[in-house]
Amino acid sequence: MKKVLSCFILFVLFSCSETIQESDLQNLNGIWEIEKVKLSDETEKEYKVNEAVEQIQFENKKGIRRKVRLVYNGNFLLNNVIQKFTIEEKDNSFYILNHTEFSDWKEEIKLLTNESLMLENEQGMKYYYKKRTDIKIGKDGKEI
Repeated sequence: MKKVLSCFILFVLFSCSETIQESDLQNLNGIWEIEKVKLSDETEKEYKVNEAVEQIQFENKKGIRRKVRLVYNGNFLLNNVIQKFTIEEKDNSFYILNHTEFSDWKEEIKLLTNESLMLENEQGMKYYYKKRTDIKIGKDGKEI
């Protein structure tokens, strides 16, 4: 009986876990604001006020990320640093393979909806983001 109950519990846990589908990757597009970072020792750092957010543009398993600095008068400034990335699927998980002229690193997409994003890096740090819908920037970096 214990084995049957254990198998049932495992089945329920795996059935309820939400896996990311390739079609979900389009949700990466937009402006993302970091909410908190959970370190590998489970301590958390919350970001209550952010002067910068990230713009992500993604298409055909390739994309770019860049910082957008919010200015107090309601405008924003884009920096010219463009971070390129590709998406890799491995063992039913999706990974962002980041590249800059200084470094390469990988982040696993643990959660991705139209409103929330959670990435985990190779050191076990978890980054929690929320999507900002009040900032509209086109692909050319100009306000829509």
